[in-house]
Amino acid sequence: MKFKIIPALTVSLFSVFAMSSHATELDTYLIQKNLIDQNYKIKDQKNLDIILAALSDEDSRVYPIQIDQNTVIEQMQMSHDHISLQGLITSEDFDQFAKSVGKEQTQQYLIKGMIENCHLIFENEFQRRNPYYVKMKLSSDQKSYEIKVNNDQCKF
Repeated sequence: MKFKIIPALTVSLFSVFAMSSHATELDTYLIQKNLIDQNYKIKDQKNLDIILAALSDEDSRVYPIQIDQNTVIEQMQMSHDHISLQGLITSEDFDQFAKSVGKEQTQQYLIKGMIENCHLIFENEFQRRNPYYVKMKLSSDQKSYEIKVNNDQCKF
């Protein structure tokens, strides 16, 4: 029963990102603004960061977001090479689970869940076709977990 916390946490955490196998509206917009090319390669990092920061600021107006009964995302910040997420693990049983398997193993479960959901995390084509990573910090009552997944660890 305790192991169900991790898959439920990671699957539901990344359901906040829309599934995509082709250009998203954001990709199309960035191509129109000449920030990325037709192959989704970044052409203008500086102006891309300005757009992504503005989108992140706009999105921050709806935070915190409760993703599921176990997780609340408090912040998200996008840039040309990564997404930073910060959130809370709210499940009462999580600390007991983490204590029973250890922090390192818990972190490995979280990373595995992220990798299994790469198609949800790296939503836009420019995030898939350029060096890109997601950095996430999740805190429970007892511990914090910092996780990083590069898009080259994924199979899209």
